[in-house]
Amino acid sequence: MMRPQRGLYLGLLIFPLSPLLGGIAIVGVTAWYWWQKGRSQLQQPLTWSFGLAAFLLLLSSLQAHDPSISLLGLANFLPFMAIFLASRALIQHPQHRQHLSDVIVLSSLPVAIIGLGQQYLGWHGPIRFGWLISWELEVGGTPPGRMASVFGYANSLANFSLIAWTLAIGLTLQAWRSQQTSRVAAGLILICLNSAVLLATSSRNSWGVAVLMALIYGIILGWHWLLGVIGAIAALIFGAAFGPPPLQSPLQTLVPRAIWARLNDDLYPYRPIETLRTTQWQFAWDLSQERPLWGWGLRQFPQLYQEHTGVWLGHPHNLPLMLLSETGILATLALGLPIGWIYYQAVRHLKQQQSQPDLIALTLLLAFTATSLFHLVDVTLFDARVNILGWLLLAALDDGKSIPQYKKPEIS
Repeated sequence: MMRPQRGLYLGLLIFPLSPLLGGIAIVGVTAWYWWQKGRSQLQQPLTWSFGLAAFLLLLSSLQAHDPSISLLGLANFLPFMAIFLASRALIQHPQHRQHLSDVIVLSSLPVAIIGLGQQYLGWHGPIRFGWLISWELEVGGTPPGRMASVFGYANSLANFSLIAWTLAIGLTLQAWRSQQTSRVAAGLILICLNSAVLLATSSRNSWGVAVLMALIYGIILGWHWLLGVIGAIAALIFGAAFGPPPLQSPLQTLVPRAIWARLNDDLYPYRPIETLRTTQWQFAWDLSQERPLWGWGLRQFPQLYQEHTGVWLGHPHNLPLMLLSETGILATLALGLPIGWIYYQAVRHLKQQQSQPDLIALTLLLAFTATSLFHLVDVTLFDARVNILGWLLLAALDDGKSIPQYKKPEIS
């Protein structure tokens, strides 16, 4: 393994626990790459594509009602584009993709242990060690009753664990196919731990996406029994949550209340209309219609929504709508089209395989799909630990051939 990859993996391994130390390692590798290979990187169409997106995001921010706030919002995008462009060159071979998947899953182990301790053993903070570690670790989670572990909010933990859970399944299947007994056992443990975390976060988004990922695994691998099991469990849960009274009562004795009451909102019976996602989505859409080209500027949604409803919300719980309303259609397309092209090429490459699918490639594709779907009903990229995973998964999907590359001519 090359030294740059080691730095990237080491940073990624410690990033959930210490964003500062992990960030230093990842940014260090990125800076090294741009110093060594920046000139050739600038000759590649993909770099120009993201450069255009960055330029349009900057223009949108400069035209915002409060440019200073919007310019700060660029920190959630521009540095990660640079990391993506560097890491896609460092994750070129199947072994690199295997290592990346291993590291992400392994990094979820201490997060899960701390979260389970927080939720069931009374572990609490705040725990701080200078700038290196800063965990709030509130008793019972954040919000109350929902596990957050070292993350600031349950939904961020749910997205992180959803990615790790999806990868853990694929890695375990790969180990099972290769008859690596010890790795299968370790994988099963990590799947169970992340499953417990997903349940304890009470994130309906992650539950729905996890079920979909399991179904996709079952369909692709031809495991019809798995589809039957998932279907039976889903019918049991939905019957407990939404079934008619004669059927609902006995099913509710079988299904934990934390699950069915979360699905039908019995846990939170009163929800103001301003907090509903449909209300937020409609408002974001209306904003995008008023300023379709340049949007209102990054990070402007919270202030505009509070002025309109009297309720503060950090985002509209949908990434495409957030981008359309805050950055306009030009920047949204400039950012989304190259990402969509890489994804399309990754799917196409898998479909062209005649024999058994490449499980690692499939797993990385599903993990990126999972976090993308999650961002249709929530926006967790404001947590750098979730944000970086999305970009690194995208980098792993790009085999360097999805968009033609320009090479410097050799001088004889």
